Amino acid sequence: MQRCGLNMVAGFSLGILLGVFSLLGVTRADDLTEAISRVAETSQALIDAQKKEKAVTAIRTGLDYDTLEGLLRQGVSARKADIAKLRDHFIEKIPDFSKKTRLSAEKVRQALEQWVQSLPSQDLKQILEQLKKEAPAFTPITDAHVSQTRTALDASLANMKAFLEAGEVEFDWKEQLHWDVLQQELGSEKPNPARMQPSLNGFYGADVVGLERPEFTNVRTALRAYMNAVFFKSNPNSKAMYETQIKNLITALENYTDHASNDTAWQVGRIIGWLDRAGQADNIQQQIRYHFYQPNIYLHVSQNLISAGELMEVDETQELAMTVKGLQIKGEARMRGQISFQIAESQEKATLRVILDGTAISRNVAEKSGVTVVSRGTTTMRATKLVAFDGDGFSTEPAQAQATTKLELDSIEGPTSTHESIAKTKFIKMRSQNEKDASAVAVESVTTKMDAQVLELLSNVIEGYQNKVRNPLIRRGGFPVNVNSTSTEEYIRLNMLQTGRYQLASATEPPALNKGTDVALRLHESFVRNFTEVVLGGVELTDEKLVQHMTDLGAEVPEELKTGKGKKSWAITFSNTQPISVSFRDNQIEIAIQGKQFRDGAKVINDRIRIAALYTVLKTDEGMRLRRQGDVDVQFVGKTSLTVGQVAMKTVMSKKFNAFFKDDIIGKGGIPLPGNWASAGNLILQQIVSDNGWLMLSYNLGKRATPAIK
Repeated sequence: MQRCGLNMVAGFSLGILLGVFSLLGVTRADDLTEAISRVAETSQALIDAQKKEKAVTAIRTGLDYDTLEGLLRQGVSARKADIAKLRDHFIEKIPDFSKKTRLSAEKVRQALEQWVQSLPSQDLKQILEQLKKEAPAFTPITDAHVSQTRTALDASLANMKAFLEAGEVEFDWKEQLHWDVLQQELGSEKPNPARMQPSLNGFYGADVVGLERPEFTNVRTALRAYMNAVFFKSNPNSKAMYETQIKNLITALENYTDHASNDTAWQVGRIIGWLDRAGQADNIQQQIRYHFYQPNIYLHVSQNLISAGELMEVDETQELAMTVKGLQIKGEARMRGQISFQIAESQEKATLRVILDGTAISRNVAEKSGVTVVSRGTTTMRATKLVAFDGDGFSTEPAQAQATTKLELDSIEGPTSTHESIAKTKFIKMRSQNEKDASAVAVESVTTKMDAQVLELLSNVIEGYQNKVRNPLIRRGGFPVNVNSTSTEEYIRLNMLQTGRYQLASATEPPALNKGTDVALRLHESFVRNFTEVVLGGVELTDEKLVQHMTDLGAEVPEELKTGKGKKSWAITFSNTQPISVSFRDNQIEIAIQGKQFRDGAKVINDRIRIAALYTVLKTDEGMRLRRQGDVDVQFVGKTSLTVGQVAMKTVMSKKFNAFFKDDIIGKGGIPLPGNWASAGNLILQQIVSDNGWLMLSYNLGKRATPAIK
């Protein structure tokens, strides 16, 4: 029997949210993080001070702790209007409580007020005008600041060394981290950041298992801060560089406010990242980031879809052999049932309840003193297990079950009728207790199996998420800043905020979904830009790898992209900035690939080339249609004239990518579902929106139809 499940943890503690703020990879102004921490601390203290569960419930309900906890999970990305609304709710409801509770609740209200006040009150145009009028003055890096970063680095290094001395890593960490050179520079009176750079790069080893541990990531963060402090303290051009960057920021903000786009947002993000690195204009950084700090991908799945799949059938036979109160019992039990899935409500983690409804029929033979008693047992049971998912991965709770057993006497055989009569009397007398005992045995058996088999069933998924998604992204320094998953009885929802030091996320809310939507993806252009910089920057894509990826996805490989005898090999090395970018505007989708090196056979060109295709988005009666506008655009970035070799390379790439980006992509009949959901029908497109930086695709379960996207 295969099962999976999940659990909603009761008694959620606000205190654990304090750890979230230490995971945010982007520098935040102290007043903001302190305000959020203060809200978490005071609200938890209010709950902890209550001695009765009734009082806890009254506070959580009356002061809307569900909303409070949701805002804390959003952290620095929470919207000012939502925080202010909750603050006003506290003002309205606090008088309803006792004097002692009012005093503590007022501290939470004050912390919420501090949170509101720490957020920017200006929009981007006002910030731009302020920069033009009076930009923040350059703040020289002081010796005290360098010493502070060095102290933090030494502390993290000491912690890492203690961890390494325990012998828990399997790679050659000294070679990986260029340890000898780093030690030389750290021991120098005038350390050279350029010589320490290979060591810093070593902490980002994407494929080096173990570097995702905090013992390494903490050093990485501290080393980077120290190197930046040393560089800008010793560089006589720091002030001039800063003034140039402020001018660039003004220009970038003008470009964005005049024409919001993927590229203009990217320009602003690069400059904000530089200011962060230089330790300058903290308040401006925080204000601008706030406007670009909304989640940039949303996923949505309904209970209607989850319920539509065929139920998993369970049919197991088990031999029985046990001793009950000195009586040897043997027999056989056959359990038949079905497994279904149900979303469980949780504002902490997306939660799914796996339910087994079954009936076990057993034939039991008990022998003692020459008497053989044969009985039949019918046990009806329901077992449930909860499985949850958030950014840390999957978690489960022990399975729980209820069972009811009915025992019927089949036959009794003994040496005499007296023996048989006594045995029958005992059976009838003990039947109620034996039924309870049998039910308890059934509960223990089914929960033990469910726990073991769910872990077995999920082992590949859990391992795959940790080893192929979460840990590699942490090692690259690109794990999402925030992963927020929740569930109601009707829906599972997941949103993520993917951004980094030189990146910005979404400045707008996603498009609204239709009611009753079964599956939806809402994707902001910043997610693609930010995520691919993490996973594809500097990576080489060969012709063979591309063909393999297309084959794995079941896509047709055009003749121009096929490899083999008589075909010249080619490759692209992706740019470190915007290797793949998209633009979702005006019911159009632009997809662009940017490379920094291109190879065609033996010819290699080390120039930046941008390859882009523009599609018009259409919704038809049969689904989605993407119609390409003109040919694929191949441009050498920053070049006004091309050499003969560059013209030849442009021709090659135009042919290949005109084949790759098909001129007409048509979806017919919806998207077929896999596995147990195959017979439920296809997903039929309901909404398609490409505008204001967002792509939204929403689907409802519909009748099964012919062919999928071709």
